[in-house]
Amino acid sequence: MAIKLIATDLNGTLLHQDQQFDRARFKRVLAALKSIGVSLVLSSGNQYAHLQQLFHDVMADNLIVVAENGASIYAQDQLIFDGSLSVKQQRQFVTVDRQQPLFRQAYVILVGSHGSYTETGAPAKLVAMARQFYDNLALVDDLAKVRDTIKKISIATRPEAAAALVTQANDYFAGQLKAHDSGYGVVDLVAQNVGKLPAIQFLATKMGLTADNIMAFGDGDNDVPLLQYATHSFAMSNAPAAIQAAAKHVTTVDNEHDGVLATIEAQLLNH
Repeated sequence: MAIKLIATDLNGTLLHQDQQFDRARFKRVLAALKSIGVSLVLSSGNQYAHLQQLFHDVMADNLIVVAENGASIYAQDQLIFDGSLSVKQQRQFVTVDRQQPLFRQAYVILVGSHGSYTETGAPAKLVAMARQFYDNLALVDDLAKVRDTIKKISIATRPEAAAALVTQANDYFAGQLKAHDSGYGVVDLVAQNVGKLPAIQFLATKMGLTADNIMAFGDGDNDVPLLQYATHSFAMSNAPAAIQAAAKHVTTVDNEHDGVLATIEAQLLNH
């Protein structure tokens, strides 16, 4: 069955280590995909505003953006899915959950529609690092006073502790919120119906597609459900062995050598 939708993770997958990519090659591939009726989905834990800045000069009608680990889906700069936390969920976290031993010592960022928010007194080094990935990061005295609509809650931990925190958080929330390992020591809390796989399934339903019509690329734990779902899935050659085992295929070259674009060219564009 023909491939009509390609979903790719960004960090460690489409993007190089320096957060850049071959823009000219990307534009050529995107135009060629449009000519054969294929849409490309950028799937990321980053905010939409951050992704807009990163891809501002390559946006096209057949480019769809899944942001905040699936909490927002944009097509042609229009929001077509909003998986924001409810006001009740947001208040429950900042007034009750935040005080539990699991999160009490954690560095927390609320990611909203208009900005990101963390607590005054957070370590300066962590704040500086966070500003590279979170737009309009504001320091506030009390997270309970934030009035923005919250897309996700980011929890910073040590990279080696992220998997355990995901398990503990999912046990704690018992289906109320869903924890995802976003890589690099960040665990994202989102609404239960939000994630990279649910986002692609939403698009598939909207476009009348099945798993057979979908190609997917990833390199991390939060990509695994999508790699297992898509009939044409590729783990990056730079991905850990466990991630490679979850996919149907492994790319020939890594993210530093544009493995996603090279695979699309070889598989669909006869390059």
